[in-house]
Amino acid sequence: MKSAKGATGRLVSAMAVAAAFVTLTGGADAQSNRPVTIVVPFAAGGGTDITTRAMQEGMSESLGVSVAVKNTAGAGGTIGVGEVARAKKDGTTLGMAPVGPLTTQPHLRKLPYDVDSFDYICLAYSAPTVIAVRQDSPFNNLEELVTYAKENPEGVTFAVQAIGSIPHIAGLALEDAAGIKMTYLPVDGDGPALKALLDGTADVFIPHVSFYTSNADQLKSLALLSKDKLAEQPNLVTAAAQGYNLDFPIWGGLVAPKGLEDADIARLETSCKAAIDSAPFQERMEAVKQPIAYMNAADFDAFVHEKYETNRKLLEKAGLLAN
Repeated sequence: MKSAKGATGRLVSAMAVAAAFVTLTGGADAQSNRPVTIVVPFAAGGGTDITTRAMQEGMSESLGVSVAVKNTAGAGGTIGVGEVARAKKDGTTLGMAPVGPLTTQPHLRKLPYDVDSFDYICLAYSAPTVIAVRQDSPFNNLEELVTYAKENPEGVTFAVQAIGSIPHIAGLALEDAAGIKMTYLPVDGDGPALKALLDGTADVFIPHVSFYTSNADQLKSLALLSKDKLAEQPNLVTAAAQGYNLDFPIWGGLVAPKGLEDADIARLETSCKAAIDSAPFQERMEAVKQPIAYMNAADFDAFVHEKYETNRKLLEKAGLLAN
């Protein structure tokens, strides 16, 4: 007859093995069942916030957990993006990171993160930009603007929202490609830029295509800054078709603090795709005239790093890199 002591020892060993199994498997399952928070680095109500909130339902259904949106605004989006970089590496905190905080702002000043501080989950939106002038402008295409600018150095006034913004970067790229120099007029957003055009203070500005569409009765497009024409607006002629390889969309996507498990990245990538493919999301984007875009994790990672380097070169040529 076996001793009670031996039976007890075997029971304890079996319990230890079971506990270890739960730690390795059940722990991961528990982690994947925790709520997810997406940090939006701007105030509520803007384009990035609207897009993120439109994704909540689809992501929540795919993940099987609640998905909340938290707005952390300030410093051109870098405060919220920095918050994500510092978060736990467990897949429960994501950020909807826009182009500026990821690919231009790190070149302009010292930040607590850089382009390699994140795991990239998916591209979630991308809106082409347009070189726009007022309806009665003498310029009817990009070449007419360039010709005038060459004949009148710094004679074209460009209303720009912020140093390092995509409109600013696009303006630098146009100057570089065309061999011209414009005069920059700082303004506080697309609305003030439009006002500057209409009152004659500025000659040109570069809004995203949905803003242009909403104000097409007052604006004229000289060039769509996109590789491809827009199916929704085939009348917009691309810069490429006019001899200038300029592609400067305003985009953003989901990122996580660097160091997630591959399984967590895959799970979040799947949920992002499910949300973007969902009917409610697509209907919401149609309502706000936002072009739908998607890239998977690997493609988004490569895309961000490419844009990071492109924008660094443009800022360096303009003498704007941080020391």
